[in-house]
Amino acid sequence: MARPQASFREDVRMLGALVKFRMAKDWTKKVQSIYEMYPPGHLMTENSTYFNQGYWETGKETYDDAQQALAGLLADAAKMQAGDVVLDCGFGYGDQDFYWMESRQPKRINGINITPQHVEYASARAEREGVTDKLTFQLASATEIPFPDNTFDRVVSLESAMHYQPRTKFFEEAFRVLRPGGVLATADIVPMPHAGPREDIKSHAIGWLNWTVDERNWHDRDVYATKLGEAGFEDVDVSTIQPKVWEPWRAYITNKMAEPEFKKTVSKLYYRVLQKAWANPDLLKRELEDVDYILSSATKPLDA
Repeated sequence: MARPQASFREDVRMLGALVKFRMAKDWTKKVQSIYEMYPPGHLMTENSTYFNQGYWETGKETYDDAQQALAGLLADAAKMQAGDVVLDCGFGYGDQDFYWMESRQPKRINGINITPQHVEYASARAEREGVTDKLTFQLASATEIPFPDNTFDRVVSLESAMHYQPRTKFFEEAFRVLRPGGVLATADIVPMPHAGPREDIKSHAIGWLNWTVDERNWHDRDVYATKLGEAGFEDVDVSTIQPKVWEPWRAYITNKMAEPEFKKTVSKLYYRVLQKAWANPDLLKRELEDVDYILSSATKPLDA
C-alpha cells in the first residue's frame, strides 16, 4: 500500500509548522515543528513512512529499502531477539517498530516521542493492524523516560538522539531503565573527527543540524564512546557507517528531484520547499564530508 500523497490540509500544516518553528524559543517546540513539517505526504519514500537517511549497501536501493536496512542494522547492534522487551526512543512514524515486531519478534515494543503527530499516526496504525497488545506509542521525552528501573532488554534510538537535550541525559536514562545485561543501540549523527564548527554548515538541506541539534551533542565518535562509558556502560562500540549513508542518500535525492515524474507525485508547495533546500547539491556534497553517521552499542553490566 502506497503512503498517502500530500493534501491541501498537509500543506497548510507545513506552513503552520514553519511559522511555529520561526517563533519558537523552546527547544522542544523547535524540534516538534521541524518534524510536523513532514507529514506522510511530505516524505521522499516510495511506500513507507520511514524518516531516516537510509543505509545504502549498493547505492541502487529504493529509499524504502535503504531506510529499512538501517533499521535492521540498528536491531543487529542492539542484539534484538525474540522475547525482548524494547524501548524505541524518537520513533518517527514507527515503521521500524512494525518491521522489528515481524522480523525480530520481541515480546513488546514501547515507543516514546515528543512529536504528537508521530504518536497519533503510529498509534492509529497499531490500532488498525490489531497489535496494540505488542506495540504502544506515547508522548514522552527520552531524557525523562516514564518507565521504572530495569524494565527493558533493549533501548534503541534510530536517528533521533542528536536532538536530545542533552544526549548524555538520555544515556543515563537508558542505563537506568535497562535490565542488567541489556543493550543500548543508536544510529546517530555527529561531526567527523577534526570537522569545523557546526555553524560553518550553509547548505539548506542539512541546515536543521544548526537549528535542532544541541551544541552539547556536537562531538565526534570517540567522545561519544567516552560518554557512554561515563554513563556506566561496558562493551562500548561506536563505528562509522558514513560512506554508506550520506553520499548515496545525497545522490538518490538529487536524482529523484531531477525526475520529471516526481514533481507530479508531490504538492506544488512541497516541491518548492525541496527546490530551495536542494538548490546547491555540490555545496551539500562538500559539507557532508564533515558529517559523520555512526552506529553504536553498549551494554549495562550484569552487576549494575
